[in-house]
Formats: sequence, C-alpha cells, structure tokens
Amino acid sequence: MTSSAPATTSAPTVCRRARPTLTFLGGAGTPTGARYLVETPGARVLVGCGAFAGPADLTRRNWSPAPDALRALDAVVLTGADAAHGGFLPQLVAEGFTGPVFATPETAALLPMALAEAAAQFAEEETAGWPGFPAAPPFRPADADRAVALLQPVTETAFRDVGLVFGRAGGQPGAAWAHLRAGDRSVLVTPPLGSATHPPEPRPAAAVLVLPAAPVPGGATGHEAGRLAAVVHRAVHRGGSVLIPASAAGRAAEVLTLLRDLMDAREIPVLPVHVDNPVGLPAGVPRLPEDVAVHRRPEDTDWWADGPSIVLAGPETAGPGRVLDQLARLLPDARNAVVVAGPGAAGTRTAQLADGLRQVKIRGRYVPVHAEITRFADFGEYADEASVRAWATAGAPPETVFVVEGEPETALASAKALHAEAGWCAVVPADGERVLL
Repeated sequence: MTSSAPATTSAPTVCRRARPTLTFLGGAGTPTGARYLVETPGARVLVGCGAFAGPADLTRRNWSPAPDALRALDAVVLTGADAAHGGFLPQLVAEGFTGPVFATPETAALLPMALAEAAAQFAEEETAGWPGFPAAPPFRPADADRAVALLQPVTETAFRDVGLVFGRAGGQPGAAWAHLRAGDRSVLVTPPLGSATHPPEPRPAAAVLVLPAAPVPGGATGHEAGRLAAVVHRAVHRGGSVLIPASAAGRAAEVLTLLRDLMDAREIPVLPVHVDNPVGLPAGVPRLPEDVAVHRRPEDTDWWADGPSIVLAGPETAGPGRVLDQLARLLPDARNAVVVAGPGAAGTRTAQLADGLRQVKIRGRYVPVHAEITRFADFGEYADEASVRAWATAGAPPETVFVVEGEPETALASAKALHAEAGWCAVVPADGERVLL
C-alpha cells in the first residue's frame, strides 16, 4: 500500500467504554511521536499526532500502515504544528481519516507550511534514492493538502461527549495545552512549555495531567545570544561558515530574530544569511541587515565560495531534508561551525553531533566531523525543569501526572522530583499503556 491511497482494511469494531481511558501510543520514553488516545463512551479522540525521530525502530512507525488503534478515530486534537506533535497527520489522512482536526488558530496557520516542508523534504529524499531510505515517503504533498483541509481552528469547542479548551503553552509558535473533559473526568495534555519570555497560561484543574519533561536538563542558560555571537566570530576568524539546523515552520523565525538583533547591535558581523528550505521564509520573519537568500535547490547556488555565511536548513533533528546537503558540505572542514539546539531525540544526527561523535552517516556514507560543534540547551524558548514543576504545581493537584516526551532517564528524574517535592502520584508510562481517567 502506498501512502497516497487510503487503507482498504476495514476499521476495527470500536468498544465504547463506560469510563474514559487514556492510551499512550507515542511520546512515552521518547521526546517525539506525541499521540495520546482518549476514549470516552461517545468518542475516540487522538491528542497529538506526532511523527517519530531517532532510532530506526521508532522512525519505521512513521510509515504505513498506521496502528490499528488509530483506525477508528473520531477526531484529532493538535497541541502544536511541529513534527513531534503534528507530523503524522498526513499519514493518518492517507489511510482514510476524514474527521475534524481541532487546533488553535496559530497552529492552524503554521501547519500548512510545516507539512508542505516535510512533504517536499521526503520527495527530495525519494528522488535522491539513497540506500536505506524507504522506497516511498510516509506521505506526499497531496496527503498534506488533504490533512490541512480538515483543520478546524478553535480556542474552545465541544465534540460529541468531549469538551475541549486550548490554552497557550509557549515554547514553539502556536503550541497550546489541551484540556479535555468528559462528564466528571478530565485530562490536560501539554506540549513542552515555554520559558519566561514565552510563558504558558496557567493550567486549569484536571484529574489527569500529561506533562512533558523539560526538553533539556537545566533548560536555557540565558546566555544564548552571547554564545551564538562567539561561535560566529570564531568561524569568521577561521574563514568558515555557520550551519544551524532549523525548519521553516519550527525554530527558523526564532533564530533569524536573534541573528537580526545581534547584527543590528554589531555584536556579530553583517553576514549573508541563507535559508535553505523548499517552502521559503517562515511567517513573521524579521527584517535582516542583508537580503535573505532562499535556496530552492542547494546545488543551484555556490554560496560557500563567497566567504563566511550563516545557513539555516531543516529539520532540527537533521533527518531527511536539505540540512543533510549542508552537513555533508560543512562538517569535514574545520573552519566551519554547526550549532545544535538541544541534544535532540536519541539516535538523531543532532544528538550524535551533540554527543561528540566524530563521524556521522549521511545518505549511506560516513562523513568526518572536523567542524566546531556547539550545543545549546535551546534558544531560550523552553522552560527549565524547575519552571515546569512550578507551573504544574501552581494549580490544584491532579490525581495522577504522567511524565512524557523525554528520554527515559530525564522523564524518570522529573517524575521523582514531582513525587519528592509535591507528593504527587507521578508516573512514567510505558509505550502502549492504557489507563483509566
């Protein structure tokens, strides 16, 4: 079965339960693939529809067929437009899902660019035909278009026996927590929370809280601008360029804003900034001191021959996409620098680079790593561990908090801290585990 045709397998019989349940179909034991199935007496709602990144056993789950548990959904609720929270939606649609997709207006505005960028990246990898990449991509542009057509921008709504309220989560643009209520039971699901400069709205009371661990232990340092300026100065002094993995619908706008501020303040030289992605510039990109060159195909330009530059290419995980062309070109040269924001999910190329691996595999060939690698916790957009706990414990205590969207060690540490400091019943769920709400 190809990803562009709906599944012909009939949907399984749906057993409606007298009491709502929650099943962890992703996001448990990994920062990616957020998929939380809420089943009530009248509806099956998937909160988050994320794609996986990292080791092969996880990324294979992005390809068809979708799990049986996702074949009889009534609705999807998106908590963000990034791949980890919305990247599996076109695949779901390709296999026959036609129900409503509820999202905030901000997420609904960002999702078309995010899915178009991913579809184009997959198509380019398919054309490259390198060994190890599946013959067919997880989805195609037509699937992304059909997924976008199902979007229903809302801030609050009711669907069958489920009430839904969104609230700002901060962090990624458009990210929102989702509060679902069915009768006298409720669950609050949130993506990674924003820092003080991107603060989340206070949470409502809920029986069950699904809370991501802080993306990076310790969170933002508050010195991101100065550290980035130092990286740029060192690369320019060596006559090299700087690569920052950042997708158009993800971190690119944040990075470009930071670069503009540094150039305006003359804290870094005014350099050409190249945004290498197939969909152009993200919405809300600030004015830059120099024109931004948007590369439609990396081989159509010889920017690297014109002196030091700053290059943004996605995705952030350095998975399929044009960032691979740039890494293959820049990593072997010690004059260059690569800035990695966060370690990424275990097994991704950004995680390998952050961990000091001295060679990475790109499209079937190993590439030596001689470029300077600098790891940032993030660019200041995410809350640290203490801030996440402060946000969570500021409201009425839930009956249970499930810590998700972190590596196993990070999630376990967060759960232990919530138990020790707040006395909460804090659990790290297993992949596929089902619990009563």
